[in-house]
This record gives sequence, structure tokens and C-alpha cells, in this order.
Amino acid sequence: MILLLFGFILLFITILQAYIPRFLKPTIVFGVNVPEQHEKDKEILQLKNRYTAVVLFGGLVIFAGYIAWALLQNPQEEVLALVSVGIQIGVLFLSVAYYFIMHTKMKKLKEKRRWFSDKNEVKVVDLGFQEKLQLLPRILFIIPMIVSIGLIFYTLIKYPQMPDMIPTHWGPTGEADAFSEKSYLTVISLPLILLIMQVMFLFTSEGIKMSGTSISPQRKKTSVKQQLAFRKYSSWLSFVMSVGVTLLMGYLHLQTIHPEITSSLVMIALPIGFLVLAFASVAIFTVKVGQGGSRLKVGEEEVVAGNPHSTSVDDDRFWKGGIFYINKDDPSVFVEKRFGVGWSVNFARPLAWLFILGPIVLIIGISFLL
Repeated sequence: MILLLFGFILLFITILQAYIPRFLKPTIVFGVNVPEQHEKDKEILQLKNRYTAVVLFGGLVIFAGYIAWALLQNPQEEVLALVSVGIQIGVLFLSVAYYFIMHTKMKKLKEKRRWFSDKNEVKVVDLGFQEKLQLLPRILFIIPMIVSIGLIFYTLIKYPQMPDMIPTHWGPTGEADAFSEKSYLTVISLPLILLIMQVMFLFTSEGIKMSGTSISPQRKKTSVKQQLAFRKYSSWLSFVMSVGVTLLMGYLHLQTIHPEITSSLVMIALPIGFLVLAFASVAIFTVKVGQGGSRLKVGEEEVVAGNPHSTSVDDDRFWKGGIFYINKDDPSVFVEKRFGVGWSVNFARPLAWLFILGPIVLIIGISFLL
């Protein structure tokens, strides 16, 4: 069962990473901005195909070797889990390393072809964009937070009846494999971490309301609709993940207070169910929505309008390596990723650093004090 679980995760990562270029905006190729008139050039399509072939082949070779090793060696669960995580990181490293190779090739190709030399760079702004947004209401993200706060108070009430040793970590089978002595901090550590994660989901949903838009000057109406849909579905994805994490961690915590509700079947099924929910949500979002809503059909194909020599503003100078966005003149905290589907942050904004480092520091602090 554990091998099947880790094998599925590895295969999912391999396929998703290999086909990422096909789910992004056609005008963003390996983190490089390309005019719409050149998004289907032969050289660009060749680079995308080569990336997919190399990452997919390399990942499948690693996957086959991993399965063969696990079946022949029959390692212990702890060893299998450790090696599995290491291999998953290795596949991600492979894809990221090859991405930077392709990013460099695209930059050189762009400089050689001088695609923007004869183009009028245009920044299109929809003044009514914020009013058109259909994100989930804030209260839906606050409800899981109220659940976590309720768990904290309930735990403190039940503190005298709780066991002297509190589980603080669960293995791949769902069984507790690490414990700490009972204290007021250890008994509420799990709902505290859960609350931090829920705040992150809420902050993400709220942050994308104020994120800047990238509207095509050639297909304004279609672009606006896709941008609106992308934000709506991003909000839904954050909510689904928040609910999933709440159910998983909430049950793990409750069974430390009420051991009688512990079930080996539930302890196995719940983490697997959460992983299935998470992977299915990400896969659907990636394949059906795409980056910036580029894969969504939002009506009849719009006729290209405006000056054929107009193109979106080339903002490559703000993207370091096509991954890290640094623009002190942009008030947005969240920005659309250039490689990968979802959101990144504007590293020039102090609030972005707070969003990244704040939860890490708090979680590490809680773990250190256990």
C-alpha cells in the first residue's frame, strides 16, 4: 500500500512536470515573454516538445528504477518513505534544472529574433475588473479557522483527561510515530499549525483580488474573461485545500483526545483520501483552467482586433530566471506564475516576505518548543 502511494505521487509529479509547458499561456515560454504573433513559431514548439520528452523520459526511468528497487529490496517502511521523498525531490530537481536550460535557450532565441523590436508594447487596463470578480466570500475561509479555534478551546478543557504522551507526528500508514510529553503547548500544537495554514489559504484568496492583470491587447474580451475565471477557480482551489487539510488534521487531533474514535482503516483512508483530493484538484485546475485561464473556453473565438503590431508589455526584466518576480513599482503581492500553474509573490513587497517567512517561522517555532 505504501509503495503504491509513493509510486503514484512520483508518477503524478513526473507527468505534471513534463507537460507543464502545455498548460501555460502560449505567450509565456519557459518564463520568457513572447509576442502573440510568434507563440507558435517552429523553434518554440520544438523547445516545448524537447522539454516534455526529456523530463518525461528521465522521470519514467527513475520511476522504474524506484519500483524495481522497492520490490527487490523490500525495505522497511521508514527507509522506503525516506528514499521515496528523496526521489520525488530528485525528479523535481531534474525538471527545474532542465527548465533553466530551456529558459536560457529561449532568452537567446528572443534576443536573436528581436521579436519586440517592431512591436508597440501596450498595457491594457480594465477599470471595472475588481467589480467583476466572483471569488468565494471571506466567511467560507473563516469557518475552518473557527473550527480550529474551537478545537484549541475544547482541547484545553479536556487537558486533564489527555494522556501523558501526545502524538506529534504520523507515519505514512497513519500511525503515530513520534510523541512529546503533555503540556499546554503540545496538546494544541496541531490545531495551531492548522490555523496558520488556514490563514495562508485566506490570505491567498484575498491577495489575488488585488493582483495585477495581464490583458491581451489583441483579444481583450477573451483575456478579461479568462483572467476572471482563473481567479475564481483559484479561490475555489484554496477553499478545497483548506477544507481538506482541516478534515485531515482535525481528525488526527481529535483522536488524541478521544482514542476510542481511532480506527486503523480511517487512519489509512483519510491521508490517502486527502492526497487524492489534493492531486485531483491540482490536476483538474491545471488541465482545465491552465495558467491565467488560458485553457478555458469563455465563449466564441474572439476576432483579433486592434493594431496587429501591438503586443503586451515585455516585463521580462522583472522576472529573475522567469521564476522570481521583483518589481517595487507593482503594488501587487500576488502575481501569476510564469512556470507552473498558480500564484507566486512579488518579492519586492514586504508583505510577500511576511507571507512566506511568517508561517515558516511560526511552525518551526512551535515544533522546536515541543
